[in-house]
Amino acid sequence: MTAIPRHSHLAGIIPVANLKTDFDMDIPAIMMPVDAGYTAIQKAVFECAMVGCQTIWIVANEDLAPIVRKRVGEWVYDPVYYSRKFTKFYQGVRKEIPIYYVPIHPKDRDRRDSYGWGALYGILAAWKVAYKISKWLLPDKYYITFPMSAYDIYGLREHRTQISSMKENFFLTHNGKTVKDNLPLSFTMFGNDFKACRNAVNKKTTRTFINPPPGEMPSKKLPLEERWSARHFDFKEVFGPVEEKDAARHELGWFYDLSKWREYCEFLGSENNIKKPEEGLTQTHKHSKIAYEVEK
Repeated sequence: MTAIPRHSHLAGIIPVANLKTDFDMDIPAIMMPVDAGYTAIQKAVFECAMVGCQTIWIVANEDLAPIVRKRVGEWVYDPVYYSRKFTKFYQGVRKEIPIYYVPIHPKDRDRRDSYGWGALYGILAAWKVAYKISKWLLPDKYYITFPMSAYDIYGLREHRTQISSMKENFFLTHNGKTVKDNLPLSFTMFGNDFKACRNAVNKKTTRTFINPPPGEMPSKKLPLEERWSARHFDFKEVFGPVEEKDAARHELGWFYDLSKWREYCEFLGSENNIKKPEEGLTQTHKHSKIAYEVEK
């Protein structure tokens, strides 16, 4: 009996928890505008939709998730299937992409929860949730993007098929550098890449106790500042094992790291811009609550 082919599932991962910037402001950096009425987190969500993600997972802890959810909402339209008004029933053709919010697991906080680890935990959460529902919903590939980065997101439309390809990974590059050079540039990974990254982090990190000689129990603790070094791992250390062999690459014409105030100012003052999409693609969409009457 021939097996029924399963449609590939590209999951978009947007890490937000433990994002570090040099803004020194009380408001979350991801709420900074990249265009009038258009924030950095909205830009990241739109990018995931643009490249063909079937689900979007925002990794934000309880302190930030309600703020993001109020601005972003619970689902977004796929822009490729949005503007089809020449179709008679164009509203039925539009595709909705669900947005999920997941916090870093308590056991990882102040231990492994670097900014890069947030992306790995988002992948784990997406897989676990899908697995509990059906094996047919399991993600096959993951697209990781970062809110605090600026480049031509509309230019990614022509690479949509390549990004979703099940044959190789995809990296955005700038001057030949990728996320492995500690730049917040989008990329993809498969399940095997995730396992390799997670194992590498767990292997390299220090823990509470000093490793004892073979055959002895751990008894001596490390100084507080030396425990759980994975908290401070950069992108190079977290995403180093991601497979690059035969990977597709797209060289960006321009790029700014918006987590740095100087580059954020340069972006706003440059001729490069990220134009806000039309209202229907940026407004907050939320699911209607089921009406009910409380029994007396």
